[in-house]
Amino acid sequence: MKVLGIAVSSGALQYGALQRETGISLIPEAPERLGQADGLTGSERTADTYRRILQDIRVLAPDLVILVATRRHGNWPYRQAAERAALVTLVQLACHQDGVRCEEWKTEKISKLISVPATSLSDVALEHIGATTRPKYWNQGRGDAFAAALAALHEPATDSQ
Repeated sequence: MKVLGIAVSSGALQYGALQRETGISLIPEAPERLGQADGLTGSERTADTYRRILQDIRVLAPDLVILVATRRHGNWPYRQAAERAALVTLVQLACHQDGVRCEEWKTEKISKLISVPATSLSDVALEHIGATTRPKYWNQGRGDAFAAALAALHEPATDSQ
């Protein structure tokens, strides 16, 4: 089973791709993150971002995508909130287009499944994701994405689907 965890951080999608075969491991050559293209605006930027998300989904071919829900709920500048909402929506559309199940999980759910604090999901032990060193962009949100993917692989309901 392949799971792609996605955390939206700093205006980019941070990817954490894991697979379970005999054990849990990183997916070789999986993309690390996706940022929005510089130089494009409006609908051109949105369409470009959507096409690149869809391409990443098709290349990875995950069985499940888990979006890490935000912990922030108030005092957001409109532009930041709108940018996050747009990225989440584009991921959901790409998954729907490709027939991939996509869910948004709160950090509390992820936390319970992998036994790390909800406020610091990136504290997940590297050996649990099959890594010996921190993957690039770990502290920029990618650690949370890997935690989400790991949680999905530990959830009993995921095994049967």
